[in-house]
Amino acid sequence: MIIVGAGALGLETLAILINNGFQGEIVFFDDDKQKSGLLYNYRIINSEDDLKRYLTIDNKFIVSIGHPRMRGMKYNRMLELGAIPVNVVSKYAFIFPMLEPFEGCIIEPSAGISHGVKLGKGCAIHINSTVGHQVVLGDFVNIGPGANVVGPCKIGHYSYISVGAIIHPGVVIGNYTFIGSNVVVTRDVADYETFLG
Repeated sequence: MIIVGAGALGLETLAILINNGFQGEIVFFDDDKQKSGLLYNYRIINSEDDLKRYLTIDNKFIVSIGHPRMRGMKYNRMLELGAIPVNVVSKYAFIFPMLEPFEGCIIEPSAGISHGVKLGKGCAIHINSTVGHQVVLGDFVNIGPGANVVGPCKIGHYSYISVGAIIHPGVVIGNYTFIGSNVVVTRDVADYETFLG
């Protein structure tokens, strides 16, 4: 398993895998040369050439980078290299059992995902957050720790919902938006808008 990104979300992803009892080898890929060697005894690959060699051994990956656009870019590059995205879902999350299939998502402990939810590829649902019934998340959406997305509503591609934000029912949040920490969103938010309450 390759965790793309050796920062904070990468370490949280590592913890989920360990706590879930993952049995395979885990390596990090991060092209930041300052992050090299070992991270908690797990190898960090820094060059794409080394990554390509590793992909001949294990081609499964998860992108664990907090910034949605960067997560999307790395995700797409991994696909170009022939890698296969997997989900990393904490066994301590609550997920309605009959959701539509999703791809390349991270769902952290104590996250709750209700019925009828549609997750785009590469989403990150952080600890203690909730995604209510019939919410539609676009690709590479970030739902921060303790945020509550109350369904039904829609959040566009590459949008970032910060810590503790509350999204009210019926709201449509556009693509590439940023919703600030602890704000309550009761109106639609346009593409590329920053909403700080």
